[in-house]
Amino acid sequence: MNALDVASVTFRYNGAPACALDRFSLSVADGRMHALLGPNGAGKSTLMRIITGQLRGYTGDVRVYGRPMPDRDALVSIGFAPQPISLYTGLTARENLRFFGAMARLSDADIAARSEAVLAQTGLSDHSEEMVSTFSGGMQRRLNLAVALLHAPGLLLLDEPTVGVDPQSRNHIYETLAALNASGMTIVLCTHVMEEAQRLCSAVTLADRGAVIFDGAMSEIDHLEKFFLEQTGRGLRDD
Repeated sequence: MNALDVASVTFRYNGAPACALDRFSLSVADGRMHALLGPNGAGKSTLMRIITGQLRGYTGDVRVYGRPMPDRDALVSIGFAPQPISLYTGLTARENLRFFGAMARLSDADIAARSEAVLAQTGLSDHSEEMVSTFSGGMQRRLNLAVALLHAPGLLLLDEPTVGVDPQSRNHIYETLAALNASGMTIVLCTHVMEEAQRLCSAVTLADRGAVIFDGAMSEIDHLEKFFLEQTGRGLRDD
């Protein structure tokens, strides 16, 4: 069974001249790390918001582990680290995890145990009692990932998880994702960093202006950035 199946999904924002997604289809095999790539305006973030139930009003079919979305049991199997940092800076790292764990309806015991696990995975154990407002950008990114991992999801969606971070934090995130994937977690990685995608992912879907223009194995592509520019053009995308 695939972890994720998106079939002919079309979505248009109110008042928009064109569809954000136009008959978009994507399948992600269970246990795979799959890159979702595209220039600005390709529809990547829109798709992630649809998968996680934040956007309705689309046509087509979205299934997570075979369950048609939106489905509560399927939603709780998804972890999502969005591009905007989604943390409370006036709380400590541990307090953030406690809050998000309660939102996920984890028991106090599970929150405590899982908090220790994800703090260790993201290299934040020694900073658990510090205010997030004092964290560097890289530390906040790692805590953003820790929150997404807190409930031990089977499917992890990542939207630009290393944007604005230092090389050490970026490398730590790479190592964390590789270990998670090796343990069986399915990961969909949305990124503008071609080296990141080619290093980590075994499959790639390339989108442009809401439609899929390539879907296949990463091994089919010799140089990902060159391939990306050949497929999407070199013109600036400021939209």
